[in-house]
Amino acid sequence: MENDRKQGNHLSRSLKNRHIQFLALGGVIGVGLFYGASQAVKMAGPGVLAAYIAAGLVVAIVMRALGEMTVEKPVAGSFSKYAHDLFGERMGFVSGGMWWFLWVATVMSELAAIGKLVQFWFPHFPAWIPGFLALILFTVSNLLAVKIFGEIEFVFAILKVFAILAFMVFGALMIFTGLFNGGKIVGFSNLWAHGGFFPAGWFGVFQAVAIVIQGYAGIETLAVEAGESDNPRQSMPKAFRSVTYRISFFYIGSILIMLCAYPWTQLAGHDGSPYVLLFSQVGIPVAAALMNLIIIFSGLSSCNTGVYGGSRQLYSMANEGLLPRSLNKLNKQRIPYAGVFATAVAMSVGTVITYLAPDTVYVWITSASAFSAIFIWALILVLELVNRAASKDKGASFHYKMPFWPVLPIAGLVMLLLAFIAIAISPLTRISVFAGVLWLVFLLVYYQIVVAPKVRAENTPLRETPVKDY
Repeated sequence: MENDRKQGNHLSRSLKNRHIQFLALGGVIGVGLFYGASQAVKMAGPGVLAAYIAAGLVVAIVMRALGEMTVEKPVAGSFSKYAHDLFGERMGFVSGGMWWFLWVATVMSELAAIGKLVQFWFPHFPAWIPGFLALILFTVSNLLAVKIFGEIEFVFAILKVFAILAFMVFGALMIFTGLFNGGKIVGFSNLWAHGGFFPAGWFGVFQAVAIVIQGYAGIETLAVEAGESDNPRQSMPKAFRSVTYRISFFYIGSILIMLCAYPWTQLAGHDGSPYVLLFSQVGIPVAAALMNLIIIFSGLSSCNTGVYGGSRQLYSMANEGLLPRSLNKLNKQRIPYAGVFATAVAMSVGTVITYLAPDTVYVWITSASAFSAIFIWALILVLELVNRAASKDKGASFHYKMPFWPVLPIAGLVMLLLAFIAIAISPLTRISVFAGVLWLVFLLVYYQIVVAPKVRAENTPLRETPVKDY
């Protein structure tokens, strides 16, 4: 590590506030919203709206907790570094490994969805090929200078935000004016007119929880980006607030519009994206095709951010001695290229699964990432509680402290426990618990066999990555 310091082995702090906000938006708003929402509607009907609202509340609490810690200590690795400092090397290693797995699984599902979306134009085209080409594309983009990467993601994010806003505007016109709907004003009637608001009962909502959670997963990337922000203490509080509000508005607002515009039974019977369905009905010849293209771009955007977040996680863990030092090597652009390649190789497994099971791969991999998301969010809340309690003034000197402490973080933990129970009892999403527990066990065994002996041999605390005092 001393050599790393002498050589200036640190990431480039060149991401501006607009990059930071749109990188986080890009990471979250992927095909999980544009494509996965219809899968959740199949399980819960209009009741899926309750799942999106509840998950949005949890995300808001988690982001406030993470924001408090990030503003005080902006560092690559974020919550895994905080877990290392508060709970020791083992927990730092496990948390970092779980978050890396979350991004790998998320990007795998995005790759699978991109292949299915391309079939909108070419129904018989192999679904695995577009995903494989996309993987190559965003691996290359992540090897460029961080500023260039930020500009690419900025453009992608603007496109998907435009798509959501256009969907909401046209959908609202259909619902409240009858425009594009044969003059029929439906209002909110579709929320209860086809079997009630909960046609599948609360169990249907429980079944949809895994897909809904995965749709929000990735928002915590905002904290990881603090390691490459040029002024984190000034930019991060604004970024945390605006990203949380925007995500909640886009998700809950567009889901509400979707459920009001169409009977949920029609959405459940539609194989593609509800967004494309709406623009097909609008009657503008190129609108549906354009929307489908934007959704593909949104998948590319999310994948782009996934490789970014995963590679920075490996870099941080390697810097702390938890992974081989080769993973913290930087190229001339200050990019952790070894981490980028390792993350991309792991994600390529998704193209193999898509080749073997193109029709079911999306739901499989999406549910497999939910356990990791719940684990990471719960850890963030626990870290905030412990960190604040350890402070002598209980956060009085914090620059961006959690309000209503400790009520909000405890409420968030209770809601996450309910979400875990929901995915564990649902036969459709149990795989997420099985896959997540297997990966957790692997991390614990790897730490015990490979990392722990090295730590004992050194007989010194692992060093921190130097952080500039802001």
